[in-house]
Amino acid sequence: MAVNEGREETLSSVERAGEEEIREALVVLAGSDPDNCSYPQGYVKRQAVFACNTCTSEGMPPAGVCLACANNCHDDHDVYELYTKRNFRCDCGNSKFGSFKCTLNPEKDAQNIKNLYNHNYFGRYCSCDRPYPDDDDQVGEEMIQCIVCEDWYHSKHLGCAVVESEELLEMVCETCMNRAPFLWTYAATSAFPPVSNVSLCKEDADTTVVKDEEGKMAALRPCRSELDEASTSQGCQREARPVTNGVGGVSHKRTHEEMERHPAKCPSETVQCKLKLLKEKGVGRPRVGAVFWPYTWRTELCNCTSCKRVYVQADVQFLLDESDTVLAYENKGRTQVLMGKDLLLNCLSSLDRVQQLEIIYRFNDMKAELHEFLQKYADQGKVVTAEAICTFFEELRTGRKRRPSTGQYYCS
Repeated sequence: MAVNEGREETLSSVERAGEEEIREALVVLAGSDPDNCSYPQGYVKRQAVFACNTCTSEGMPPAGVCLACANNCHDDHDVYELYTKRNFRCDCGNSKFGSFKCTLNPEKDAQNIKNLYNHNYFGRYCSCDRPYPDDDDQVGEEMIQCIVCEDWYHSKHLGCAVVESEELLEMVCETCMNRAPFLWTYAATSAFPPVSNVSLCKEDADTTVVKDEEGKMAALRPCRSELDEASTSQGCQREARPVTNGVGGVSHKRTHEEMERHPAKCPSETVQCKLKLLKEKGVGRPRVGAVFWPYTWRTELCNCTSCKRVYVQADVQFLLDESDTVLAYENKGRTQVLMGKDLLLNCLSSLDRVQQLEIIYRFNDMKAELHEFLQKYADQGKVVTAEAICTFFEELRTGRKRRPSTGQYYCS
């Protein structure tokens, strides 16, 4: 009896974990409006975006649609879920769709010239340009999203070993690091030290690990010159220091003679550029592979005028915006779910009775299959691993020919 009770308790706890995982997945969609086209809002800071393979297939100009249009205008089409994209405006029904018109907001400009597109809009990801899910991938390898280009990468194609951490992480791929080369300087002290799975140049192999003055993060002496990196220190200001009276105290006033011998510094020279300080310390790291950052790393970026200009030139000014992060977007969706605006209920209410029953039946089928899957492990006394759970949901997804999804960071 005790064994059976233990099994039931294990099954119950895992099922609750599965339901929580489903709810967390819904959080990604809950941050977007499932009923109204987002086009009137302009270029939305971050929203769930989809691409329709039925309307804009390979060889046609790439296009994306919002959650509401995916649910209403493209409900019976072959749709790719692209997770979230920043600064995107819904394309549904514009010139890229030919004679097809948006049923929610048909009056739209011919094109959204500020939208950025990549091969994700044709269902392909990573530097290997493969689809997800990939029928040829027997392992079902996890994919990780770069926060700059927002493409998804297989861990084996990152050029480095994946950093294992219980903390939330952000990843910048090597291409985007080179697109904004000043990030390599910050990476020496603000990012996780590299654990490379590729061969480094001889100079890299001879470098030694050092720490900055605060001992915050391991860093490596650079093997490549940073002289060609665009300087952002021009016009930046030096750090303010209190004026001392020579005996350890702080003087609030100075005599006329002291002011003549030591003129006061211009107030415009009282703030130091963080990037210039890092360069003066001479810290660096091998410029190879993707870089993993702790979630708070953006707060350490310099926001002086000259650095801001460089961010704009590299088109990464969003790094200074705390609300740009995926976590901020998901927190918005999580708040809506907690307030009772559950996305599943909203979607069900917009469907007719037959569609509602079909969704409910499929959900119950999935729940029954999950219970059967877990029961086998309980009967055999085996531990259910994260990999097994991921494999189960992957087989469930591909077995029912569901729409492909890019997943979240991480699967395991």
